[in-house]
Amino acid sequence: SIPGAQVVGTEALLNALQSGQQVLLIDVLGGNYSLPGAFTATPLAEHGSFGDRTQQRAAQWLQQITGGTAQTPIVIYCSDPKCWLSYNATLRVVAAGYTNVYWYRGGLQAWQMAGLQLAPTGF
Repeated sequence: SIPGAQVVGTEALLNALQSGQQVLLIDVLGGNYSLPGAFTATPLAEHGSFGDRTQQRAAQWLQQITGGTAQTPIVIYCSDPKCWLSYNATLRVVAAGYTNVYWYRGGLQAWQMAGLQLAPTGF
């Protein structure tokens, strides 16, 4: 569990995406591959406090990509269930006032184990 957010599994995430639900995917690992359509935001995973510069920048960035809608469904992930970067980032998103936040704990590993494709990042 995670305070202020929900844990989401691969099947539920895939169902939401396939049904056309508008979901913002945020990759905080920053590797060579991500879930299709994901934003990369490695600074979200930085340690610190909810009043630090990283939190201020995160709030501004989230405002831009959500159009200021705090109810936008946001899914945060990293590499695998043992990667806590996404946990930290999820707490930052919740602290920024977002109310429909999900932690995809399985991350890239769970996505691939389900036979689903990753997308290359960058160009």
